[in-house]
Amino acid sequence: MITLNLDPELENKIQQEAKLKGLSVEKYISLLIQESLENKDKQQSESLEYKAWEEKLNQFINRSVDVSIQPLSDEAISRENIYTREDEML
Repeated sequence: MITLNLDPELENKIQQEAKLKGLSVEKYISLLIQESLENKDKQQSESLEYKAWEEKLNQFINRSVDVSIQPLSDEAISRENIYTREDEML
């Protein structure tokens, strides 16, 4: 059992919301707490997913580069070779 000492204004708001939803004050507060905890769990999960993605990106950025790969020639990256006649038709 948990006892809360609430500000009268907050208590009135909670009572009104519980009444609008057709719930007892205790049930309404219980649902609010449950939703809050579920949202916190969801946010932590999303944060972990983001951190995992960020770690993979950092690993990709900081990976060792194969020095045996030759750079592209000037001809390969020239405007004429990048843009083809099909691009001009658009």
